[in-house]
Amino acid sequence: MEKVKFEDWAITWVEQKKDYVKESTYANYIIALKNHLIPRLGSYPVDEITQEMVQTLILYLRRAGRVDGGGGLSDKTVRDMIMILKMCLKDFGVADKKIYRPNAFQYPVDSHISPIEVLNDDTLHAILQASEKEEGYEAIGYVVSLFTGMRIGEICALQWKDIDLEQKIIRVTKTLQRVYFKEGDKGKTKLVIGTPKSKAAIREIPIAHFLEKSLLNAVCNEDFYLLSGNYKPIEPRLYRKHFQDFLEKNNLKHIRFHALRHTFATRCIEKGGDYKTVSCLLGHSSIELTLKQYVHPQMAQKRKCVELANVN
Repeated sequence: MEKVKFEDWAITWVEQKKDYVKESTYANYIIALKNHLIPRLGSYPVDEITQEMVQTLILYLRRAGRVDGGGGLSDKTVRDMIMILKMCLKDFGVADKKIYRPNAFQYPVDSHISPIEVLNDDTLHAILQASEKEEGYEAIGYVVSLFTGMRIGEICALQWKDIDLEQKIIRVTKTLQRVYFKEGDKGKTKLVIGTPKSKAAIREIPIAHFLEKSLLNAVCNEDFYLLSGNYKPIEPRLYRKHFQDFLEKNNLKHIRFHALRHTFATRCIEKGGDYKTVSCLLGHSSIELTLKQYVHPQMAQKRKCVELANVN
C-alpha cells in the first residue's frame, strides 16, 4: 500500500479544520504549511517523520527560515509552527511517535534580544500634547493605547458602541486583522473582525480621566469606528504607518506602536498596581505572561533597589 506523503495529508487536514477554527487561525495554519512545513517535509511519508527530522527543521527555521532571506524566524513563530505540525501529525494517527513527548524538542537561544521599548515621561507627554493638535480621529487611538494597554488590532476594531462614557468603561470584544486565505490556487488576503485571541482578552477596561476628556471631544455615531470616524475601520498595517508619520511630523523619535502597550503596563506596576489587575487589563491569561513580556524595571527602580544593599 502506497504511503501518504505529508504534503497530501497536510492539505487534507487543513481543509478539515476550516469549519472548526477561527478564520485567522485557519489563515495561520495555511501560511505555516505552505511557506515552511510542506517545503521542508512535504515529500516524506507522514508516518516516517521522526523527532530528529523535526529537530532539524526547528534549527533551520530559527537560523534561516524566512522566505525573503532575512534570517531566522522568531522563537515564538517557530514554536507555534511546530505546534501546528504536531496537531497535523497527531490527527493522522501517529501520536505514538516520540514527537509527542512533552518537551521533546530543543529551541536555540536567541543571541540577539531586542530591548523592550518603554516611553519615558518626556516622550509620553510629547505624544499626548501632539495628539491633541491632530485634526483626525487616528490620534485618539494613541491615547487609548497609553491609558488602556489595548492591542493595535483591538483598537482598530473599536466602535463607539463599545465605549460607555456614562459608566466610564471600554468593552473589548473584538479584534481586526488581515488574514491570508486561498481562493482556488491563488492566495489572497482580507480584513477580518473576530473575537480576541483568548477568553481573557475579552474584558472591560475603566476609562482614565485624561482619556475620558479625549473621548468626550470626539464622540460620534455609535456604529462608527473610533479611528476612522465612519463605518469603515482602519486596518492595523495602515494605522502603524499613520503612527510613524505622526512621530516624524512632530519630530519624535521612532518607536513601535506596541511600545504604548508596554508603557501602560510598566507604568501601572511602577505606580503600585498589583500584577493580577494589570494582567486582567492587558487581557492576559496568566500573571507570569504579564511579568515576562510587559513589566520591565527602569533604571530609577534599579538604582533604588541596589541602594537597599548599602551599608550605613
